[in-house]
Amino acid sequence: MRTIGAKDKKPRKKRKLYAGKLIKKRRKKYGKLVLYKSKRKKGDPIKIWFQEKKPMSYDGYKRWSPKMRLKISKTIKVFIGKPVLVDPIEISNKERLAETAIDILGYAGSFNLLMPTHSKNSYRVSFKKKADIKIIETEDGFYANVMNTGNLSRYWFWRDS
Repeated sequence: MRTIGAKDKKPRKKRKLYAGKLIKKRRKKYGKLVLYKSKRKKGDPIKIWFQEKKPMSYDGYKRWSPKMRLKISKTIKVFIGKPVLVDPIEISNKERLAETAIDILGYAGSFNLLMPTHSKNSYRVSFKKKADIKIIETEDGFYANVMNTGNLSRYWFWRDS
């Protein structure tokens, strides 16, 4: 970072590669901004991932220092399998999302639905929570309740019904 008001005596070096790939060209061409064009189409499959929410064991809770125990959550979140590609129509509303979750997971419990976002981690893609799903086993089979779907409302495929 340079000091405010300081001027460079010679131009700074620019990187040729970042993460093993060529860096993007500048976004201005002939003085006009070139808008970003996404490579994905509207019907392309979307990655989703599930986390199971479980209560923390008593031994696990006791491993935390007494000062930190007041601040931690007593639930642990365990990733289930790997991300799954689904058609956007299959997760377009609460009912379809519930059916998809039952098909993929197949057992009762409390889960988080995760989807990739623009935030980056060390693997250059970060999955964030988009909805809570609770699957209950009844006499007729499994029933899923989908809650906290506010983060899904910004996606083009989501129909709130």
